[in-house]
Amino acid sequence: MFKQLYLKLTALLLTAILLAVLIAGGIHIYTSMEAYRKDFLSTMVPLVQSDFAETVGDILSAEQEAWAMDEQLEREMGKWAGILEVNDHRSVYLLSARDLSVIYPAVLRPSALTLTTNLSAAMRAARADKTSLFGEYLDYALFIKNGSNPQDGYIFYLRDDKTNFYRDVNRSVESLLWGLLGALILVVFAGLYMTRVTMRPLRQPSQRAENFSKGNFEPSLEKTPDGEMGELVKTFNQMGSVMNNNLNQINAEKHKVEAILAHINNGIIAFDTDQNILHINPAAKRMLKIESPQDVRFDTLFESLDAGVCMAEFLYLDSSRTEARDLLVGTNHIKAYFVPFQLDATRMAGVVCVFEDVTEQFTLEAARQKFVAEVSHELKTPLTTIRTYTETLLNGYLDDKRTATTLLNTVQNETDKMTALVQNLLILNRFDMQRVQMERELFSVDDMLRGLVTVFSLEAEKKGISISYNRTTELPELYADKSQIERAFKNIISNSIKYSSGGDKIQIFAGSLYDNKLYVKVEDTGKGIPKSDLGHVFERFYRVDKARSRDRGGTGLGLAITKEIIESHGGTIEIESEFGKFTRVTVNLPASEED
Repeated sequence: MFKQLYLKLTALLLTAILLAVLIAGGIHIYTSMEAYRKDFLSTMVPLVQSDFAETVGDILSAEQEAWAMDEQLEREMGKWAGILEVNDHRSVYLLSARDLSVIYPAVLRPSALTLTTNLSAAMRAARADKTSLFGEYLDYALFIKNGSNPQDGYIFYLRDDKTNFYRDVNRSVESLLWGLLGALILVVFAGLYMTRVTMRPLRQPSQRAENFSKGNFEPSLEKTPDGEMGELVKTFNQMGSVMNNNLNQINAEKHKVEAILAHINNGIIAFDTDQNILHINPAAKRMLKIESPQDVRFDTLFESLDAGVCMAEFLYLDSSRTEARDLLVGTNHIKAYFVPFQLDATRMAGVVCVFEDVTEQFTLEAARQKFVAEVSHELKTPLTTIRTYTETLLNGYLDDKRTATTLLNTVQNETDKMTALVQNLLILNRFDMQRVQMERELFSVDDMLRGLVTVFSLEAEKKGISISYNRTTELPELYADKSQIERAFKNIISNSIKYSSGGDKIQIFAGSLYDNKLYVKVEDTGKGIPKSDLGHVFERFYRVDKARSRDRGGTGLGLAITKEIIESHGGTIEIESEFGKFTRVTVNLPASEED
């Protein structure tokens, strides 16, 4: 790994430095070339701006001997030789604008120079200072007027064969090659150094990866290096932090699920394929009376509960189906559901057992059956009486008016009892189904109680019972269903009259309470209720004295209906009694205002 990384880094560094040197060298050579060209042009600026052209023109146009003209031209050219940097590789000429024949230097006369772009422009008296680094020469031509015809003029011509320029370029290339050699040596050692530096931080990711495999995701405490390797180490640390956070979240979710299972009412047990308990919540321990879950095995447990299931049928049969069983644990009825769960599409992981305590449902079903039996019994007696008396009439007593009247009165009484029973059952059914329609209105409880006392006073007087009503405080108006409230108090007062005898007293008290409630108490000095029966008086069909109650026309539903009415209005009803002394019924109702 070290050798490969070294070769790659060295190649990368060499390529980068080579490109950098080449680019820098190319820029340097181009800059040198451009500087040489500009320097060449700049030497002509003083000459162009001087009176050189007029002076040379005067010398050439004067009538004198050739040797005199040559001397004057030599002196004038000598004055500018230093400025123009004339040497063996840079020459100056005076040419005829007509045919480019040489006028100066005299030694070249009468030869002519080769036509160039600048010479062509000068022959037309145009600007002739175009230079190119890629041509054979660097030259500059200056037209010197002689008359009005350009062809009669002269051309001052400066030409550089670029020998010095090529010398400078060769020096630059030589420096570039030495630079490349130095860069190559530097790259060899730099690659070695960078490889060692790069490999050093790789130890941290390698160690982190090893820690990950061991389940240790805590961040490294070592100093994070700079550069890309540092970024790699930071990425590893970040990945470890993310994985650590994910594990913490998974653990939190696990604890949350355990907390939910611990407080759920249904019992839950998870078994693995080896029949060991993976998880059990407190509800399951309580339902199945399990004290040591580590000692429990699937087959053993459910064999003792006579469930008729075993782990093999989930492992080797149709493992995707859910089984349900009814279990009896002591006196409790438990509904058990067995749900297999899998690791993947082909492998079973175990079975989850869910237990639901349905004892209350069994109790309610028993109560329902008892209720049906009670109703059947209550209807059977009057129906039997009606049938018997009707048969008696049909068998010859229709002509006996007195006997027929007595029998028909009995049939009518029994029919009234059945009608009252059915009506009471319908009322209770509406309360059970929450279909009682409230027709609320504001009314005076005081007026209602006074009216009830008036209604029941005649019945009480016949039995020698005194009945009275006392209002202890001012009573607020009640916003409620008046007919239902009246029915409730009728049932209470009627019961007091039924179970009282001559000389007993019934007293009714009403008043208001501090918390915006009103109370009504109905107290009698009748035979009272035994303590063992006191907790059952609001149950349906419950009678303290079953034989006498039926003789008196009771169905055992009055107080049950009363309790439903009072509670549906947000009130409470309580009963107190001492057998042989008294019975007191207390009703509290909220005196709320109309919505």
